Amino acid sequence: MNFTKEKISNIDQQDIFKITLTNNHNYSISFFNFGGYIHSILIPYLNQPDKQEDVLLGYDKFENYITDKSYFNCIVGRISGRIANSQFYLNNKKYKLFSNDGRHHLHGGQGGFNKKIWNINFLDKNSDEITCLLAYRSPDTEEGYPGNVECTTKYTLNNKNEFIIQFNANTDSDTIIGLTNHNYWNFHGHNSMYQNILNHSVNIKAQLYCDSDKDLIPTGKLLKVEQTKFDFQKNKIVDCSILNNKGIDVCYYIKEFDGKIKEVASVFSTLTKMGLNLYSNQPGLQFYTGNMMDNHYVGKYSKKYGNQYGLCLEPQLFPDAINHNNFISPILRKNEQYSSLIIMKLRNDF
Repeated sequence: MNFTKEKISNIDQQDIFKITLTNNHNYSISFFNFGGYIHSILIPYLNQPDKQEDVLLGYDKFENYITDKSYFNCIVGRISGRIANSQFYLNNKKYKLFSNDGRHHLHGGQGGFNKKIWNINFLDKNSDEITCLLAYRSPDTEEGYPGNVECTTKYTLNNKNEFIIQFNANTDSDTIIGLTNHNYWNFHGHNSMYQNILNHSVNIKAQLYCDSDKDLIPTGKLLKVEQTKFDFQKNKIVDCSILNNKGIDVCYYIKEFDGKIKEVASVFSTLTKMGLNLYSNQPGLQFYTGNMMDNHYVGKYSKKYGNQYGLCLEPQLFPDAINHNNFISPILRKNEQYSSLIIMKLRNDF
C-alpha cells in the first residue's frame, strides 16, 4: 500500500493537491481536493499485472476540471440530479435555488460541491487500506439552500480492490441533502481497445424506474422496466440500438431497498474484461450513457472524447425527491446525520 500527495495548484490562496492511492495489487486511484474530482482509476490486466488500463475519463490538464461542466468524476451536492423549477418548500417556507439547467436546478447549482476546495483532514494507511478524508462546510443560503452543513467525503482503497466512498453530513437547521459520485467510466481503457461505450455489459438490480418528462424531471410515477430499453435485470450489452435511441438517463429504484448496503449494479467491458460490481445503501441509481456530453473533450493520453464516451452509475436519492411525497425524503433535520455509502469492487476478471 502506498500513497502520494502532490501540490499542483493554488486557487484563492488555497492549495490544491493531487493524491494517489495504490494498493498491493497495482490498482491505483488519483484525485484532487478540488471538488473531489477523481482523475484516474488504473486497473491491471489479469495476466499482465504490470500493464494497466485507465478506466475513467478525465482531462489532460487540471485547469479543465475548474471549468468542467460535465461533472467528470466529482462529488455532486448538495443535491444530485434535478430540482423542478429550482424551488422547493420546507417547513412551509419556499426556497428558491440557482437555475443552471434551463429553469431547473441541477447537481447543486452554479457552484455546487464539485467546485469547492475541500480540506484534507486525514490521509493515512495501514496494511490493508489507504484512506483520505475530505471536509467542506457549506454555509447557510449557499446556492439558495438553508442551513450550515458540515460534509465529509472519505475515499478508501483497500487490498480487496475496493474503492469505497463514504459521504456524511449534518446541519444546524433543517435542509435537504443527497450526495453522489459522478464517475464517467469507460472500461475499454485508453490503449488499444479505446472507443466509445459500445460493448459494455450492464446489469442493474431494479424492476422499476422513475418516469420523467422532456426536461428529465420525474413525474412521480414509478414504471416497470420490463419490455423497455431500461431493462437491465439481466446482463445486457450497450449497443447501437440503445445509444442511437437517445441513450439512457434515468433513475432506477433498487429492488428490495431496505437502507442496507447491497449490490445494485455491475458493468464491464467485453473487450478488456475489466469492470466493477457496485454496492450502495441508497434507494436510487442514476444510469447515464453520456448522451449530453460534448462532441469534443481534450482527454488524457491525447485522446479526444466525444458524445457517449463514458457511462455513469450514480447511487443516490431520487431526483426532485423534495417535490414528490411518494419518494424517499431528502430532508435532513437539525442534529440528524446523513450517510451514504458506495463500494466499487474493481475487477479485471469478468
